[in-house]
Amino acid sequence: MPRRNVVGIGLMVGLMFGCSEPPYQLPDRSTPEVQAEEQRLAALLPDRLLWGPGTCEVRLLGSEGSSSFAWASCEMTPTANGQPGGVSLPVRVDGTRVTEPADGAGYADSVKRMFPQRLADAVLDEPERLQP
Repeated sequence: MPRRNVVGIGLMVGLMFGCSEPPYQLPDRSTPEVQAEEQRLAALLPDRLLWGPGTCEVRLLGSEGSSSFAWASCEMTPTANGQPGGVSLPVRVDGTRVTEPADGAGYADSVKRMFPQRLADAVLDEPERLQP
């Protein structure tokens, strides 16, 4: 009986590791193309994501056709009258059109609509690895 349990456990472990995919492969940030796209997005996103002037740090997550997928961490420039604020979220950029995920209960479904499946899974399962 114990031997049968050991074999069963071994089969389950083998299936779990055999069926898992490697982590989503992020673009190489040392390439000029990735650096140029991150710079373009960092210049574009503050106007689209913030309620005033600010800066964004961007991590390109991938691209498909004319779409770029990124994680943006943006901070507003503090003013004398206002409180500083910011956002950190995944975005889809098509030219200059920026799509953000929904808040709250709609977040996961909107991420699945915005990104290719493997990237959507990575955004939902391991966001800390994708942030700039």
